Amino acid sequence: MKLIHVAVLLAAVAAFSIAQNTPPGGTVEGVVIDSVTGAGIGGASVVLRGNQSGKYETTSDVAGHFKITGIAPGNYRTTANKDGFWLPLDLANFLSDPGFRVASGDPVKLELKLNPFNSIRGRVIDPDGKPLAGVEVAVAPNITANEAITDAEGRFELKDTRPGSYILIARPPASDKPGQASEASRTAMVTTYYPSVADKSLAQQIVFGGQPDFGGYEIRMQTAPVYRVRGIVLDEEGKPSPGTELTLVQTSERNPGSMALAARPGASFFGVGIHRAPSGAPEATTIAGSDGRFEFPAVRSGDWRINAVNDSASQARGTSDARVGRSDLDDLQVHVAKPFNLTGTVEWKAEDNGNQRASNAQPLFSVVTLVNADANEFAASGVVESGRLSFENVLPARYKAIVKPGLSAQIFLGDYEVTGQVFPVTAVGQRLRVVLKTWAGTVRGTVEKCEGATVVLLPQRAEGVTMGQTVGCGAGGSFELTEVSPGDYYIAAFDRVDRTAPLASVLSLVPSRGTSVKVEERQTANVTLSVIPVPH
Repeated sequence: MKLIHVAVLLAAVAAFSIAQNTPPGGTVEGVVIDSVTGAGIGGASVVLRGNQSGKYETTSDVAGHFKITGIAPGNYRTTANKDGFWLPLDLANFLSDPGFRVASGDPVKLELKLNPFNSIRGRVIDPDGKPLAGVEVAVAPNITANEAITDAEGRFELKDTRPGSYILIARPPASDKPGQASEASRTAMVTTYYPSVADKSLAQQIVFGGQPDFGGYEIRMQTAPVYRVRGIVLDEEGKPSPGTELTLVQTSERNPGSMALAARPGASFFGVGIHRAPSGAPEATTIAGSDGRFEFPAVRSGDWRINAVNDSASQARGTSDARVGRSDLDDLQVHVAKPFNLTGTVEWKAEDNGNQRASNAQPLFSVVTLVNADANEFAASGVVESGRLSFENVLPARYKAIVKPGLSAQIFLGDYEVTGQVFPVTAVGQRLRVVLKTWAGTVRGTVEKCEGATVVLLPQRAEGVTMGQTVGCGAGGSFELTEVSPGDYYIAAFDRVDRTAPLASVLSLVPSRGTSVKVEERQTANVTLSVIPVPH
């Protein structure tokens, strides 16, 4: 498996000395160290990226030191990368932090801490308790770890794993075939989750702290009645699509959750009532034959999502849902289409001072979000740049458009207004036109005994998909949200919460434990909040 290394901006502090004969421009210098041992890390790649000021690269020496000179003045972020190490990513802070300033004069000094990867170890046994070889073991979410295959003793080692909470997954050997129990049913070993359960919803998360686990995780493979799922992959012309890869993902109960959509300095926007597309490690994978036909030979009862991707020049993809009951499915159709970019324009109403923003060449993200109207799933966020609107990798479907807080919009598809409606989108369809107007008030207040709490704002009367906001409290517990659409809201402060997309358990507390606040256009509502502890 290909390693993916994640790098993130660390804190920067200004130095108080400057060397003689420094080249024109600013200087950044520092050291890359191992966060566990404190030793310098040689050969680490250090990259400095400016908002509009270019990119600079260097490599740390044997002691971990680095220095970049001749840097154009501006705001920068820095990243570091080295095989065998990782940097944690605080998404909310990374998106909202403007970076640090580099100018001529005193150099900026950095200390970049890289965390070493480590391994998760364990073993897999068969239903009779004997060591089982050839089992594919993985973790989810899998950001960096290699997958592993058990040896003759059933043992595995998942290398390059970073600390975190994971679901441990074991998939049966490819050689395992379903056994015939009767004319109507078959049994087989099925994908099994730690601690030895076939139902993913019953899986126990393991918390990996970064120290190696010497054989601590044991999974006993489970058996279950299984059924065949057969079908055909068809392209946009209704012809077979050979060579398409299909993956089988279990669909959990479709409770609407929250999804991060955008961030601005200090705050973030999230969608409420959006179904997430089923994700995670696939239960099984297969390839469509030359006639476009495919088969999953051993599928448990339940609801499943089949994802299809054709790696040919068309890069066609598609999905299909399948409910497996007490019999085989033999005629499922999965339609794939080539994704395309949906484009359009954004205008500001003439009386709105916001029309100045339309001429700003800087891109604006998530002004408009597309939601699949049939599955109620997130589809794409629009990017606005110089008055042009674009959604990347869109598939033909029926959509509805959601506008971010603080704005009202009229949305047109060609000559027809589709504001608040469901509308079809095709690769050869008409362009979107969005007419925006600033429509916002402000919520300002104080969180008593803040201590790093996060404020969550939710509309009181929410139908379908709606938008919420979060913001951290600053000095003295103060906070401010300036892009709030007029209306009635609940607001609450929590001691620990995902700043980009609060969990459903947190959102459920906002109406009952929070404070009501009414927001009016161009007015400021003031509130005082107490911190609500989130139950463990």
